[in-house]
Amino acid sequence: MLNDALNEDKDTAVGLIIKEPSVSYKTKEYRHSLVSEIRAIRGKCDSYSAEKIAERAHLPLKWLDQAPSMNGEKGAEKLRRERGVLLLKNRTSPFIEQFQHPIGRCAKFYKLTAYNNCNFWCEYCYLYLTFRTMPVSTHFVNYEKMFREIVSFDRANIPDTLRILNLGELCDPLAIEDITRFAEELIPFVAKETQKTRLLFLTKSDNVNSLLNINHNNKTIVSFSVNTDIIHQQLEHRTPAPEARLAAAKKLQEHGYEIRLRIDPVIWYSTWKRDYLELVQKIFSYVKPVRITIGEYRPSKGLATHIGSRFPESSLLKVTSGLISDGTKLRYPEEYRISMFSTISNTIKKYDSNIKMALCKEDVKIWKDLGMPVNGLYCNCLE
Repeated sequence: MLNDALNEDKDTAVGLIIKEPSVSYKTKEYRHSLVSEIRAIRGKCDSYSAEKIAERAHLPLKWLDQAPSMNGEKGAEKLRRERGVLLLKNRTSPFIEQFQHPIGRCAKFYKLTAYNNCNFWCEYCYLYLTFRTMPVSTHFVNYEKMFREIVSFDRANIPDTLRILNLGELCDPLAIEDITRFAEELIPFVAKETQKTRLLFLTKSDNVNSLLNINHNNKTIVSFSVNTDIIHQQLEHRTPAPEARLAAAKKLQEHGYEIRLRIDPVIWYSTWKRDYLELVQKIFSYVKPVRITIGEYRPSKGLATHIGSRFPESSLLKVTSGLISDGTKLRYPEEYRISMFSTISNTIKKYDSNIKMALCKEDVKIWKDLGMPVNGLYCNCLE
């Protein structure tokens, strides 16, 4: 049935429907609306850190005896009760762990978990499923434990390609940097106290001004996730516009930071080709990234339920129904992926023929079909 639908109308089969949502999730001052309530766990949170963060946010600090559980709300109210909150607590499990893709389509990079969940409201976010039983955005404030683990990691016998600590696997680490000032402490620490370790911030934020004049010693990489204006308007609520992210990337690059980019998730819709070509043009008008990683929309099979409970009119629900099964994930049929990836990568090469490019968590056959090297990967999360 899917093949018949593809032949009849590709856009109808798996395409994003461009429309005005009946409920607006936008705010003009998105940054100041991300956090409306700050909570902390009594006896399980550094009180000094919690109080400083609440003071910077100009919000009262609410102490709880235990972490809040799931809420029964739907739609925007559910999002406000999950991602409008910042929960502060100490982390008891390790800050540094190795990521392993369930079917081996990713290098075993190391992640540094400073936050669980995110305060942005992107409709496609896999974290709705990841943190389905504990959906409140959480920041871990026992930094001394984290710093000790970083020093141990730096001294460990680890391959050079894996000496990057990825801060963006379970959160957006800069979304609320103006409140937590976490990166402002972490970056100078790594610059001074480590020999081999580098940090990787993966973000949709333009919240970078506090990072411009601190010592990073070339040990911090900032990777911006960017997409077309339509994807931003329709699906990436309460985030800065892609052009604002690129302007932030330019500031950081001018201050010596290594800049990487992710075009992810690439989504098929009626004007996708024109819009992604324009995005590539815009990228190179702002920055010269060291590498670019491209990824398709690839939701886990259970994600649609969580999208629907928060965004009941999301066009992604129709997109998901046209995808095909691939292990624990759903993906576009191969012909779509090759078409999207080749269009974007060929355009990138016109601007920089030597740039390092990679596909994110993609089958090796697709790499080969696109003529991309499968050895010595230039992925976003590797050194």
